[in-house]
Amino acid sequence: MIIRFLFLAFIYFSGIVNAGTDGTIRGKVADEDSMELPGATIYLPELGVGAAADVGGNFIILNIPVGKYDVIVQMVGYQKRTYKEIHVLMDQTVWLNPVLPVAAVEGDEVEVLGTRPLVERG
Repeated sequence: MIIRFLFLAFIYFSGIVNAGTDGTIRGKVADEDSMELPGATIYLPELGVGAAADVGGNFIILNIPVGKYDVIVQMVGYQKRTYKEIHVLMDQTVWLNPVLPVAAVEGDEVEVLGTRPLVERG
């Protein structure tokens, strides 16, 4: 009887010890005009985990171990934004609402010259 009680107590308390060992990062990605950016990528390179923003620009990354991490937010057509040393706490949600500026892509001018006869004789 005592062995059964000790075993059940061990199982119960081991569950408490393991509870609350991770945190969450969530938020909403938008541009400078406060328009949501669906499909934006948010990831933590140290852990190799991330998420994509939904239709409303909302994202959530679960089960992040406690610690400080860099968070990278990017989307095609917008500048990449890196948040350094975001502190994730045990059983806490870190709210991160990144605003991405539009990326102006400038390239060299390419001139293509080609001549071709209007009708090929064959």
